[in-house]
Amino acid sequence: MAKAVYYKLWASTAAWGQRSQYGWYQVWARMAPWGAFVAAPAASWYSFNWWSDEWKKTLTLGIYEPPLVHWDTNMTANRSDFVKNHAQYAGIPYK
Repeated sequence: MAKAVYYKLWASTAAWGQRSQYGWYQVWARMAPWGAFVAAPAASWYSFNWWSDEWKKTLTLGIYEPPLVHWDTNMTANRSDFVKNHAQYAGIPYK
């Protein structure tokens, strides 16, 4: 009988790692949709400055306008076409 008891114990612990991984998968699968409510806006907030002016205008539903004060006062080629041609205050120094 001792061998049968030990066999049952070993059998129940043999796949402990696999059961543990599956359990954590279930937890993350249930939590992931709720995390999206936080992660997507946070990623947008922190990466907003890296986006092009066209994407900023799209994300803000047309509200965004480029800043009127900018280090590139000569409107060199470093400014986007959106700032040069399509912004409400396009090319302020020259308009």
